[in-house]
Amino acid sequence: MESPELSFTLAYIVFSFCFVFTPNEFRSAGLTIQNLFSSWLGSEDVGFIQYHVRRTSITILVHSALPLGYYMGMCIAAPEKNLGNIYQVTTYHIYMALQSDCHVTVTESRQHQLSPDSTSPTEILTLRVDSINPAVRPFNIKLNSTEYAELREKLRAPIRNSPNVVIHQTLSELFLETFKAQVDLNQPYTIPSGQEIELCIGCMQVPANTKLVTLCHEAEADDDDSDCQQCFCRPMWCLLCLGRWFASRLDEQRPETWLSSRVPCPTCRAKFCILDVCAVR
Repeated sequence: MESPELSFTLAYIVFSFCFVFTPNEFRSAGLTIQNLFSSWLGSEDVGFIQYHVRRTSITILVHSALPLGYYMGMCIAAPEKNLGNIYQVTTYHIYMALQSDCHVTVTESRQHQLSPDSTSPTEILTLRVDSINPAVRPFNIKLNSTEYAELREKLRAPIRNSPNVVIHQTLSELFLETFKAQVDLNQPYTIPSGQEIELCIGCMQVPANTKLVTLCHEAEADDDDSDCQQCFCRPMWCLLCLGRWFASRLDEQRPETWLSSRVPCPTCRAKFCILDVCAVR
């Protein structure tokens, strides 16, 4: 089967060649520098020299940006290929480090009261990325603490905390930690032979590694009020996205009921509880 990145690469090479050398088909479709930037270039008849100074400048700029346009397209065409790197994008730079060659350290935690109407301050973390590759300079990442759990879940590089740096977790984040710990204790689900694991439809970044299987009836054999339902969906969600879905359906005013709550499957709406969430093996 032809890979999406190969298909995109071949298509982009053809497009770039035609865009630079401009065959008649591209001219007829208006895919030329002169047509795309006509409002900025002005009139060739009124100011011939000024027109061609602008034209050559924008041509050099656009042609130079074609490799960057290819990189951005690859991130869309094959997002799973980019999970091996850590990126930091600024106005004029793109910092990149291979996860297997680096480690991440939480160096600072600051709380900011961004709005007088907010009930709690926003915590901003500073993470430093260091690589063993001498050609890669260390760089910093600013991150909201509410996104820290997701980063830690998806990052394969180790994350360390500097001394005296405390990361404050909300009640929802603490629940997600408990949710993941309970799933690790549940009976795993073995996928049938030949079945492929697709990307999580929630984040489209990591493989779908959970399956809903009604197991709570065995744990609650004497409980007649158990109303969990069998879910026939294939593995479609990663643990983090499913945990967030579960948390979003809970009663915020009654946190003492969260662990025993039942919520509908995000796909088929069959009710399930934490005991029904199985890790895919």
